[in-house]
Amino acid sequence: MDENKNLAFNFGTNWQRFSDSSLDNLKFEEAFNSLDHLIGHEKIKGSSFLDIGCGSGIFAIAASLAGARKVVGIDISKESISASISNKKRFADQNTIDFFHKSVFDNDISQLGQFDIVYSWGVLHHTGDMWRAIDIASQFVSPNSLFVIAIYNKHWSSGIWKVIKRLYNVSPAIIQRLIVCTFFIIIAMAKLIVTRKNPFKKQKRGMSFYYDVIDWVGGYPYEYADKDEVINYVEKLGFKCIKLVKPLVPTGCNEFVFQKM
Repeated sequence: MDENKNLAFNFGTNWQRFSDSSLDNLKFEEAFNSLDHLIGHEKIKGSSFLDIGCGSGIFAIAASLAGARKVVGIDISKESISASISNKKRFADQNTIDFFHKSVFDNDISQLGQFDIVYSWGVLHHTGDMWRAIDIASQFVSPNSLFVIAIYNKHWSSGIWKVIKRLYNVSPAIIQRLIVCTFFIIIAMAKLIVTRKNPFKKQKRGMSFYYDVIDWVGGYPYEYADKDEVINYVEKLGFKCIKLVKPLVPTGCNEFVFQKM
């Protein structure tokens, strides 16, 4: 874990740049719709909502606009918290949303309390200790409430990607730019072949394709699991999987909605 911490990619820098250069009303609407599609506005309305690894803050903000009575976003990156606060002022300057600079592994993290919806999309597999992170995150869920996570799917190429991601994080800036440019082309072609859709036209979660590529190539630490591994592990913690959304591409994220029993 110490090595992972030293080599960890700063997602916050990436999402701050995304917020400054690419985030607009259309992308925010896409993010709002993806949250509604995964969870449902009827479940979000009136709920308390915790976003673990809030990134640019747009999903925490979307939850507030969907009617959540209380929203908390946490992130290990100071840049993410800065971006989230700026985006809050831009899209929904409401006093129902709070952002805090925290890690899921912080000793005082339990002070946040419990929530009706705990949401952590594409985050816990980047902590360096995925299963422990899932365990801790699940403890924030109130009885009969929802635990929503997205975890990278296990694929034959996952080990190769782990090497690439580590290489990116030990490389100088000029090599990092070369890696991003190379995989920008490769990933675009792969997505076009697999999905038969223009990878640049619309992003499912309101993200920019370019910044998604940086996020993917740089995203280290990096862990993964097949859908059954995740379901079995979380159900042993006292949950039932009530929704599963498989990724469009093999190395993408399986999306899970669990209900606490």
